[in-house]
Amino acid sequence: MNIPILRECPPTPRTGNVVLLLNEVRHALDRLLHSGEGTTIDLSTIPMAPQEQAELDAVLGVGEVTATLTASGPSEVQETAYPGVWRLTHKTDEGRTLGRYIEIAAIPAILLAQPSDMAAGLARLTHQLIPTSEHEVTP
Repeated sequence: MNIPILRECPPTPRTGNVVLLLNEVRHALDRLLHSGEGTTIDLSTIPMAPQEQAELDAVLGVGEVTATLTASGPSEVQETAYPGVWRLTHKTDEGRTLGRYIEIAAIPAILLAQPSDMAAGLARLTHQLIPTSEHEVTP
């Protein structure tokens, strides 16, 4: 008895969401330019086949700016080929993806200094500048 062996898996059906998502990004970028209103799109809420995710990444491309953060696990912020359109990926310390987002903003909110962090930094700097002698600054 011969059982045929499939060498390739059939392709995952496409959802058609890439074009819809790119149109949403286009409208959000227009809104940002004209009203200053930013938009965040949670990619986990949009069904896409793996090849569609790759297609979206290819169409958005890569811009000039990349930032890596290490708060609560590594996060990467990457500008796309379209200024004002950013790709954000948050991961666990083990490398598992927690979230993928597209943020349309002049600068992603995650990169903005928070007032409480700035206040803590000011307090530390002020403390360091209190001289222990006339010409000494505490490290």
